[in-house]
Amino acid sequence: MRFFAALLQIVVVPCAAAQAPPATFGGSFRELKPEQQALVRRWAEEYQDIFKRKLDTEQLYSQLPLSARTTFQAVTHALLNTRLTAENGGPMGTALDLVDVIERVSGQVPGTRGDRQFRVYVYLKPEAVNKLHAAREFRRGRDNTVYHIGYPMNFRQQGGVPSIQFSVARTGRRADIDVDYRSSSPAKALVNGHLSSANSDVRAGNNGATHNRRWSGLPNWWKGVMALFVEPASVAEPEEGLVPGAELERRRIARAPIHEAIHFYLTDWLILGKAADLLPLFSVKAYPCVAEFGGDSRPDSKLALARILRRLQDRNEALGTVRRLEDVVQAVSYRLPDALPVRHPYEKLFALQEVHEDVAWAIDCRMRYKLQLAESIPRPPHQLNKTYVVSMRVRDPNEPEAFLVQTWKQESGEWRLVSFDIKRKMMSPPADLMASADPLPAPDSDAARLSTEAEKLLSAWLMHRKPVEAANYFLPEAYACDAFAGSHDVTRKPKAPADKQKLLSFLKEAARHALPNVQLEGVIAPVEAGHDDLKPLVHERAGAFLLAEVSGELLQMSGCELDAGAARRPAAAAAATGIGMATAFRLLHTQGEESAAITLYWKKSQGGWRVASYQVTAD
Repeated sequence: MRFFAALLQIVVVPCAAAQAPPATFGGSFRELKPEQQALVRRWAEEYQDIFKRKLDTEQLYSQLPLSARTTFQAVTHALLNTRLTAENGGPMGTALDLVDVIERVSGQVPGTRGDRQFRVYVYLKPEAVNKLHAAREFRRGRDNTVYHIGYPMNFRQQGGVPSIQFSVARTGRRADIDVDYRSSSPAKALVNGHLSSANSDVRAGNNGATHNRRWSGLPNWWKGVMALFVEPASVAEPEEGLVPGAELERRRIARAPIHEAIHFYLTDWLILGKAADLLPLFSVKAYPCVAEFGGDSRPDSKLALARILRRLQDRNEALGTVRRLEDVVQAVSYRLPDALPVRHPYEKLFALQEVHEDVAWAIDCRMRYKLQLAESIPRPPHQLNKTYVVSMRVRDPNEPEAFLVQTWKQESGEWRLVSFDIKRKMMSPPADLMASADPLPAPDSDAARLSTEAEKLLSAWLMHRKPVEAANYFLPEAYACDAFAGSHDVTRKPKAPADKQKLLSFLKEAARHALPNVQLEGVIAPVEAGHDDLKPLVHERAGAFLLAEVSGELLQMSGCELDAGAARRPAAAAAATGIGMATAFRLLHTQGEESAAITLYWKKSQGGWRVASYQVTAD
C-alpha cells in the first residue's frame, strides 16, 4: 500500500494520499475518450517498467483526488479538440498528438501559486517544439521570466480565452500545460494577478461552460461530487487528499536556511523513510541527471521523478532502519573552482560551498551530457548568486566509494535540487572544468549607475505619482508597447502606430494602484529571476526591485515592435550577455492575488540608460 500511495503522490501533487470521491458520480476511467485512456495506460506502462510491479490502470485512475481527475480530463480534452494546421493550411494533427506521455498531474495544492496548480506535466514527442512554432493555432510569446520556472519557452493558443498554454523546458522535451479560462487583463493584474488558482480550475465559477464554448463535449460530472463536499460558491473540497500539515511542513523545509533544508532532506529520506515527500525538491532542470543511475536511465528518460523515487527507496531498503544520520552519512571534500566554503552545524554530515554561476552551469547535467537543446542555455558570468553545492557520502553497500555532489538553488523562494552527480570513486573536480566554455564578456560597469536611474524613475512614478516625469525615462521605441493589450493574441492584429499616450495610460494606471509609502520598498517588491538569461546583480535597492543583466536574445525578444509570435532563440549555446539590463518588480498590495510582475528593459542611449520596452507579466 505504501508503494501504491507513493505513485499517487508523484502523479498528482506532493504528499497526496489516495482519498477518492465515490466513482458513481462520474469521472471514471471508462468514461474517458480512447485517446485519454491511452495516456493513462501509457503512464501505467512506464511505471510498471520502472518499478517492475503490475498496476491496475482503472483502479489507479479512480483513486486520484477529484481536482487531479478534473484537471487531467479538462486539459487533455482541450488538447484533443485543438487541431493544428500549418501556415499553408495543411493538417498537423491535434495538440494532444504532441504529448508522448503524461508525467504527473497537479490538481489543487493549497497555499501555492496558481502556476503550480491545475496543470499537467508531460514528456513531449521529439518534433513537438517545431510543430508549435509552425502551427497557426499557437504563437511563441516572450519567455516566461518570473512564473513557470524551469519551463521558459512560452507557446499560447490564439483566439482569446479559454486558451491552452504550453510552457516548455529548454530541452524541448518537457512541458507544463494548463488551460487559461480567464483573461489576464494587465490593468486588473497590476493589483490582482492572473495567477489565481481559479484561472485554470475547470470547476471554478463558469469555467466549465467557458471550456465547452471553445471545446464542446466535456461532461460536467464533478458538480454532483462537489455538492457533497462544499458550498456551491466554493471550489475547494476539504484537504483535497493532502495529509494534514504535510504541504505546509514541506514548504517550511524548502524555505529554511540551506544547511537546514539539506538536513531535513536527509532526515526525511534516511530516518523517516519519506522518499516521496522529497520529490518536490527536484527541479525539472535536474531530470536529465537520472542518467547517473545507470541501467535503463538516460538523460532523456521519461518519468524522471519515478526513477528518482525508485533510487531513493532502494537505498532505504538497503540501509534498513537508520536511527542517526551520522551512522550512514559522511561529509566529502570536493572543492570547486573559486568556491566559498560555508560553515554550518552539520559539517560532519556534508560539506557545503557557494559556487559561481558559471561553475554551476558547467556541472549542470544538461551541459555535462551535452543534451540537444531546443533553445540555448547561455553561460552565465563568474559571479556568486546563492548557488550551493553539497558533497557527501551516503552509505551504499554496492558502491562503498561513491559519493553525491548536488547543486541547490532557490526557485520561487524555495530550495530546489537543480543538478546532481554520483562520483563512483574519490576524485577532485577536473582541472579543465571551464575550459570548453566560451569566454565571458566584460562585466557591465554601469550597473550601479542604472540602479540609481531606476530608483529615480520608480520613485517619481510610483511614490510621487508623477507619470509625465516618469515618461521621460522611456525611449520613443517604448511607445509601441501596450501593457494592456493582453497576451492571448500576440500577433494577429494590425499594429497601431507608436503613441506616447499608451505609455502614459500605463504609468497612470500603475501609479493609481500604488500604496502610499515614504520608502520605495513599501510600494514595490522585487520578483525572482526565473530565466537563465536574467543574471541578477547586487545593488543597493535590491529590496525594492530586481536588477539583472539581459542576454541579447532576451532583449531582442522583448522589443515592442517585435512579432513575439515569430520569436525563436537559436538552439546553439551562446554567451550574449551584457547587451542590456532589466529591472523587475511587483506592486505591493493588501488584498487579492499576487500582483503581476512589471519588467522594464533598458538600453544605453546618449551615454545614459533609458527604458526601451516594458511589459506586464501575469501568467
